[in-house]
Amino acid sequence: MTAPPNGSALSLAFPPELVEAIAERAAEMLADRRAPELEAWIGVEEAAEHLACPKSRVYGLSSAGRIPHRKDGSRLLFRRSELDEWLDRGGAKRP
Repeated sequence: MTAPPNGSALSLAFPPELVEAIAERAAEMLADRRAPELEAWIGVEEAAEHLACPKSRVYGLSSAGRIPHRKDGSRLLFRRSELDEWLDRGGAKRP
């Protein structure tokens, strides 16, 4: 960045609300990027405990593609945060 021709520094004024909103959004974006790396995967048993339901329900929802999960070979893996988000969106609503 070059200085203005008269030698004075260039400055921009932003409303404090805008600066705060930008800072909050930047923090959210960083948290979103870090959270999955730090959060451990859980298996069917832990997912069932987390959701307070039988393992058979977790298997059924996974098989129907109605619950967020990943497969590692024959293993089903879950993240607690994704299960919580899924519940917040309504969970296993009937199609």
